Amino acid sequence: MHVVHRALRRELELIAGVTVRIDEDPRHVLRTAPGWERFKQTLRAHQRAEDDLLWPELRRQLADQPDEAVVLEALEAEHAAIDQLITMIDELLDEPEADPLRLGDLTDSLVTGLAGHLTHEEATAIPLIERVLPAAQWAAFERAHEVER
Repeated sequence: MHVVHRALRRELELIAGVTVRIDEDPRHVLRTAPGWERFKQTLRAHQRAEDDLLWPELRRQLADQPDEAVVLEALEAEHAAIDQLITMIDELLDEPEADPLRLGDLTDSLVTGLAGHLTHEEATAIPLIERVLPAAQWAAFERAHEVER
């Protein structure tokens, strides 16, 4: 999980750099950059693996500990907010007359939101995973990342 998080953080820095450029239209640069598509694929595969393989099993393991399970609800809400930002960025990239400053604002929100989410996950979910997730489930999560990369 840490490896994927590092890769996502690295890509976020590149995306943020693209959207502050003034020598070219950042919408065109981001829309045509293979890194944007790769970033979205990696992020979606990571979130899907968490949503499908980790969170359901953690919920089962934490059924008698509702205070701990609340963490998963917060992480899922963060996934939804991040997905919404990506959708908004993609929509803006398709608008020929869109304001490039709006792209910068949305990307800043994505960078801040995703960075915060990754930190939240590392601080709260990973300790839960290490404490309660069966090894077979963790291995399935790791395999899902290998296939999706």
